[in-house]
Amino acid sequence: MPLHLRTSLTHPWIITHGEADAVQKRLAAAVVLHPLPAEGPGSPAIAAGVDVAYTKDGTHAWAAAVAMDREFRVLASAVVEGDPDIPYKRSYLAFREGRLTIEALMSLSVEPDLVFCDGHGVVHERGCGLASHVGVLLGVPTVGVPKTPFHSIDRVPGPHRGDFYVLTKEWGAQGASVRLKAGSKQVYVSPGHLADLDSALALALVWSSGRHRVPDPLSAAHTLSVTSRG
Repeated sequence: MPLHLRTSLTHPWIITHGEADAVQKRLAAAVVLHPLPAEGPGSPAIAAGVDVAYTKDGTHAWAAAVAMDREFRVLASAVVEGDPDIPYKRSYLAFREGRLTIEALMSLSVEPDLVFCDGHGVVHERGCGLASHVGVLLGVPTVGVPKTPFHSIDRVPGPHRGDFYVLTKEWGAQGASVRLKAGSKQVYVSPGHLADLDSALALALVWSSGRHRVPDPLSAAHTLSVTSRG
């Protein structure tokens, strides 16, 4: 059964930054972080990645979602084309591309047990980055795996696949800088919803073949969004 919105938590997408702040705080209060097994009983059998590509001027977008099984076989994919709801502004990414992201995920013909997003989770000044926002609205476990940190950093993890170190924000939120592909640049994992930090790290590794900088479902979604843009 495809994913569906939790209607009690839905909100307008085109709103002021002050109104967006209030929405993020309300959704942050609904975020749940707990262990989610990466392998064995209770672990996700299907994971999706979702990413958005834009025209050069940023006025049009293609959101792509790709669902895979544990063998990294593609089970379903979907692309939604449209205009972003607001111009880009730091910490408001969910209001720029969240609607398209959710529509792409809801268009998948299979229901993923886990979603990887190219955006932060709880490592966000109001505790609700894109990964948390999407996870709460869809009621699905999410992990944020962006390529850029939420704040400046002064160190990198070791060179080997799986090397990481934990980043703690001043308000207590934790994420991690981790290397998912040996010799490649690190990414910044943070729990979004229904998975804690230890689980998010383990899930990012399990759903990564080591061939890409990011987990395989997210890499496939990125490729599909870019090819859809043309």
